[in-house]
Amino acid sequence: MVPKTTSSGEVSARSTRSTRNRPTDDELLDAALSVIANVGAQRATMDMIAERGGTSRVTLYAHFGSRDSLVEAVIDRELTALTEWMFAAYDKGDDMTYGDRARYSVEALFEFARRQPRGFRVLLTNRDEDHDPGRRLFAALEPRIAERLRGNYAEQGDTVGASADTLASMLLGMSLDVAYRAVIVSGAGIDAACDLAVTASLAVLRSVEVRQLHAIDESLES
Repeated sequence: MVPKTTSSGEVSARSTRSTRNRPTDDELLDAALSVIANVGAQRATMDMIAERGGTSRVTLYAHFGSRDSLVEAVIDRELTALTEWMFAAYDKGDDMTYGDRARYSVEALFEFARRQPRGFRVLLTNRDEDHDPGRRLFAALEPRIAERLRGNYAEQGDTVGASADTLASMLLGMSLDVAYRAVIVSGAGIDAACDLAVTASLAVLRSVEVRQLHAIDESLES
């Protein structure tokens, strides 16, 4: 049987499982992701997710125990996917020049948004949740960026301390905020938003002076 497609061309989750009795966790998570990306984590119900997945509430509870556990599983999966994607980009950029490395890292974030729009939306829009996925994403990526910044300055013969964390926070926050406000809130094109984030990040890196970072480090040590 040929699977039915939606108006957007996506294969219907209900039709693809019409001959199967036991959906996998990933299939159920895909259904939940679709609903959460559309209505938000707080408004997503088990009935909505069951209908989207072509299954029953009983099956959802059997797999995940509760609605909150299901939502958390969706967020965990998407957070892991984006974190691993960004870490791979950071590793690939190790052999690039300083500026190219920064550009590539920002572009990688927006490329993920292009490839995984629903996961990206879920991670950046559910800001009122007790376990804000945006904050968790920040906590996962910021230390790695700070480490790279320290390495960049070390290559130039300079040593920076906690100020690298501050600079990393500013750079990451700027890119995520551009992604959130331009792509998700305003509906701007990903390419245009990415270009803005790259330009802003490179401008910051060119403008920040080592003496400013040292001043922050000294103030923290006093």
